[in-house]
Amino acid sequence: MKKHLLFLFLLVAMSSHAQLRTGLLVGGGLGFDRNVAPNMKNPDIIEKVAKGTKLFEDYKFNLQLGYRFRIEDKKHTRWFYDIDPLVNAKVFKSKDVWSDGGRVEANDANLSLALSSSVNYKIVKGLYAGLGLEPTWYVASDGKKFDIPLLWKVGYNINNKIDISVNYRLGFTNTIDTEKFRKGQVSDCNISVFIPFTLCK
Repeated sequence: MKKHLLFLFLLVAMSSHAQLRTGLLVGGGLGFDRNVAPNMKNPDIIEKVAKGTKLFEDYKFNLQLGYRFRIEDKKHTRWFYDIDPLVNAKVFKSKDVWSDGGRVEANDANLSLALSSSVNYKIVKGLYAGLGLEPTWYVASDGKKFDIPLLWKVGYNINNKIDISVNYRLGFTNTIDTEKFRKGQVSDCNISVFIPFTLCK
């Protein structure tokens, strides 16, 4: 799927009506988890739950670093396409809260590689909105190794000097799948900054 998407965008880029803008992409934001459930097949977890211990796995925040390939259609100037190879780090906090109020907390980070691709539409001036997919491979994770989040974004381009966008990703697979938790999906909302370096016409 990644190869097909990349091939499609490269075809657009090579047409006589397209130009390619590339540059650095950095970002970060808040994380959200949902449908997290304890692993009741684990005897240790069963014992903890029976004693009234509450288990939490909170996705706190994320950081990302990447490089953007922006393909602009000179014939249809309102449409453009982004391809972003990314390195992501997601930080989680795990908590065991006992019935007497005591607790144990631990932080963990998951590293992932992603290839984000989106179709974007210029609404007015520098304002635009986009929709896409972000196939993600988790390099360091106890859960599922692969996810394909749906991506929404709204951004503003300032004279092609800097581009700021708000992005929301909705994950679908159980990337939280450990000895402690049997399932859980993650999503995040972040702000990204694109700084173009090169322009190929």
